[in-house]
Amino acid sequence: MMISGIILYPSAGLLRVLTDAGPEGHCTGVTASKSDLDGVASIVMHSDPVDRERIWWAMNEMDGGLPASLRAGIDVALWDLSAKIAGRPLFRHLGGFRDRVPVCLAGTAGGSARAEGAAPDDQADQAAAEIVREAKAARQAGYRAYRFGSIPEEVALIHLVREVRAAVGPDFPLVLDGRARCVVDEAIRIGRALDEADYFYFDRPRPPGDHSGGQQVAGEIDTPTSAQVCSPMEASQVMTAQSADHIRTGVQRSGGLTDVLKSARCAEAFGAYCHLDGREISEGFAHLHLAGALRNTPFIEMTGQETASPFVRNALRVEDGFIQVPDLPGLGLDIDLDAVSESASESIEV
Repeated sequence: MMISGIILYPSAGLLRVLTDAGPEGHCTGVTASKSDLDGVASIVMHSDPVDRERIWWAMNEMDGGLPASLRAGIDVALWDLSAKIAGRPLFRHLGGFRDRVPVCLAGTAGGSARAEGAAPDDQADQAAAEIVREAKAARQAGYRAYRFGSIPEEVALIHLVREVRAAVGPDFPLVLDGRARCVVDEAIRIGRALDEADYFYFDRPRPPGDHSGGQQVAGEIDTPTSAQVCSPMEASQVMTAQSADHIRTGVQRSGGLTDVLKSARCAEAFGAYCHLDGREISEGFAHLHLAGALRNTPFIEMTGQETASPFVRNALRVEDGFIQVPDLPGLGLDIDLDAVSESASESIEV
């Protein structure tokens, strides 16, 4: 069996990797130009689809590189295809840890209050009230954790940290997103408030690559911290420098499902968690299967406001705070290919 073609439907964001034996691999949410596809065709075309690792290395070593979205799309489609050839769901093809994944609600509250033109103090009060309401609603709806973003004023944020904990009770995992922009002494003060309120972790208190600042924050607080990484090399640097306790990454950000697997295994060797960036490409199915295969990924994040593709018949659904991993071969994405072909204004083929 050999790869015989690649088709991208730009308006639908659907990438198809075809074989001469019939099975094909899919990924949605992909953007690329004709020249990008032509560039990757020399590596992918006429290759054995199960030689995924060789293709991954070749794409990484391309002169000039590839757009992360396309590299990720090819890699996800190849994993989908290889699992279909094996006749297994992808999460089992990757090793298999669980078939039901806990869901953390990635909060969106607070933004509307800042857009209403109120005075700064009123804006902060409104944003905080929205976040508290959303946290309580997340627990009541059965989500297994809640993550929310920081607000600009430090004293108000520390008060909010305590208020959210009081609203949801002592045993509900909470995550504060530092948005990679806290200065070191500020992050330490906020982190100590998180210690008192028993938060699950402090997400990205420092910018990516700041090992010195990350070490200072992680060394001064008990709440685990995370750092954003975009490659297995960056993951290894964070772990060896001990500039964070956990890592955070994503298939699209890093450029492939393979990249995330390598980063996650690196973190696992240090006893650390690997957190995933929300739903991302493939309608969330890639991250769902990763979370189904990786013990050190505690949950998948969803906002509860995701828009399902009109071409996907089996959009992910949260039930009692969990998502069931599809038991179909590959990603389990049920795509209406006829509808995609009929509605696409153009297709790019190599």
